Amino acid sequence: MGRVKLQIKRIENITNRQVTFSKRRNGLIKKAYELAILCDIDIALIMFSPSGRLSHFSGKRRFAPFVSLLQTLFIPRVIVKSFCFNKSNV
Repeated sequence: MGRVKLQIKRIENITNRQVTFSKRRNGLIKKAYELAILCDIDIALIMFSPSGRLSHFSGKRRFAPFVSLLQTLFIPRVIVKSFCFNKSNV
């Protein structure tokens, strides 16, 4: 017997949303690290928290200058979201 599929929806409580993001962010970073080691690949994650703070992870040092540049320029979240989810960019 399999698990029941849960409906994914936005967490309305701001505190719970932030806690969930923090926990899942750490899990995602761990998986990215494992993938980088297992497959010997370069990997970078860039995430914006619910409060708008930038979080990042890079498997190799060569991504560090790129992440630093993004932090100094601070690309607005709206632009990043619209670019990432625009089907013509995929």
